[in-house]
Amino acid sequence: MVSIRNVVLAAALIVSSILFASALSTPPVVLRRTNRIHIACSVVPKAMESTISMSKRKKNRKKRNQQLRKEQQQSSYYKSHYNFSNEREDVDEWLIRSTALILGEDETQQQEECSIKSGLPSQCASMQEYLYHARSVMKAWTHWNSRNTLGYRRDARLTVEVIFKRVLYVITHEETTTAEISELRPMLVSLVNIIIDAWANGNEVNEEAVVHAEGWLHFLQTGEMMNEVEEEKSLVVIGPDEESYRGVVKAYIRAQKRIYLEKALTLLEEMSSSSNHPNTIYPSTLTYNLVLYGLANAQPSSKKNAEIAENLLQKKMISFSEGEDCSPDSNSFRQVISAWTKTGSHYAIEKTDEILTQILNDFPNTDPDASTFNAIMTLNLRLGRVEDAISVFNKMVAMHESGRIGTQPDIYSVNLLLKAMTRQRQHNQRQNLNEADELVKTMEDTYHVHPDVQSFNIVIDAWSKSKLPEAVSRAERLLDVMERRCRDDSLAAKPDSYTFTSVLDSIARSEHSFHRAEKVFHRIEKLFQDGIVERPTIPVYNAYLNALVSSKDVDVLDRVESIFATMITERNANIRSYNTMLKAYSQFRSGRNGYFSRPLKAEELLTKVSGPGKM
Repeated sequence: MVSIRNVVLAAALIVSSILFASALSTPPVVLRRTNRIHIACSVVPKAMESTISMSKRKKNRKKRNQQLRKEQQQSSYYKSHYNFSNEREDVDEWLIRSTALILGEDETQQQEECSIKSGLPSQCASMQEYLYHARSVMKAWTHWNSRNTLGYRRDARLTVEVIFKRVLYVITHEETTTAEISELRPMLVSLVNIIIDAWANGNEVNEEAVVHAEGWLHFLQTGEMMNEVEEEKSLVVIGPDEESYRGVVKAYIRAQKRIYLEKALTLLEEMSSSSNHPNTIYPSTLTYNLVLYGLANAQPSSKKNAEIAENLLQKKMISFSEGEDCSPDSNSFRQVISAWTKTGSHYAIEKTDEILTQILNDFPNTDPDASTFNAIMTLNLRLGRVEDAISVFNKMVAMHESGRIGTQPDIYSVNLLLKAMTRQRQHNQRQNLNEADELVKTMEDTYHVHPDVQSFNIVIDAWSKSKLPEAVSRAERLLDVMERRCRDDSLAAKPDSYTFTSVLDSIARSEHSFHRAEKVFHRIEKLFQDGIVERPTIPVYNAYLNALVSSKDVDVLDRVESIFATMITERNANIRSYNTMLKAYSQFRSGRNGYFSRPLKAEELLTKVSGPGKM
């Protein structure tokens, strides 16, 4: 018979275990058996301590929840209008709601009955807070190409203008004093800069965009707004900052017209020549670089543009030496060098060498980047100065090894070096091609760049055109390297149409059997079937046909005709395909009965080509 003492002890243990289970993240050790419960008695004291600490945690949690609810209530406006996800629908909804609030429109009414509230929205405790929200909404409009249902959004650029005009209306309605406006000036200038940037950064910067950007700069300077009646003019001149001028300059440059480039130069000159004015705004390096970019990319390229760009660079360097905080950076030098290289003259090479020397001697902390050297190398190759192009590359490597990290060659630099190596003097052709071949395989270790498809194509094409006896095998070997790499690594360079065409052309230029061309083409088809390369293009088929025809073996004509018929069926034949077939029929070939051609088939094919409605 079970005693009362044992029953009470068992009940106490069960209660303690329940409390312990609710207090700890892991349950107590409970062993279940049929009609019996075993509880580890060693957990009872810990369960009592956990019960006390649990009570404290509940109180602390309650305080934290109350504080959190209080903060959420205080920031309900911000959470309802600014805490949105990255989903497009949520952004659209947020823009509509927030814009309506900034403009003082009542969202609860339809568009035609929309009422306009005067003064600050009730959710904004101060003018500063209202301007902060207005700036956030304006920035959002410039980044999201959304469309709302309230009707005031036709263009994001026009919308931000409407928002700012509403801001001015609220400031006037609130009877803001001149002193208060002066305190708000930085925020107001930033709002106008958003408008200018919106017009300057549009997908299409045309005359309308330039007029609007100019108009808002004029507003900052004079307080006069475009298309504004006299009595509605701003009572206070806000005044532009450097970013305001930069936005207008950007609009000029992106408009891509000579007249606007001249305006950008004029505006830059006005900023630079007002050094005696008490509120002088010096052009920043970014503003200078915008103008230099415009000069470097102006069409048509001219020596005059390059000279103007170089004079601006020299002027900026003089201003910097006199204490002005406007030091030229690597982009400044790159744009001037680009302006010279685009003239395509031998004189440009001398000027670029002078600029590089100036960087080395006078600006030890400025590293010309790879694109700067690439432009010079491209000009040298264009003018046939292969050795000079290699010398420029070596200079870049030497600067990088001396500690100027920014001068590290990129893949485009190494590809230009490969072009230069494959175009060197013919009496060292085999050696030059062997060095280029080796560089493609080792550039990852030497220059820390991965070869791309152009790297392989440059060397394969050079082997193909070399007429060396080992040209075909070396071109095929590089194709093997590409195939092996792209099968092992999906991100490796994959052969393209130019790769296959170059390998097949190397076979066509040699005296190899047509079976070698067939073997290469079968590899191409296998790569396509495995999903590694794209479907063979018309140039690849034409190169294949030409390689077969060039073998001058009579047994290949049947194969050529079969391939040509397939190309016509699949609409992959062009005029070059027909010319290759005419070449096949017109060539004398060795057969069992001597040498012969097939003039009748050539005549028949020519009739098809020149007939009505044909190619």
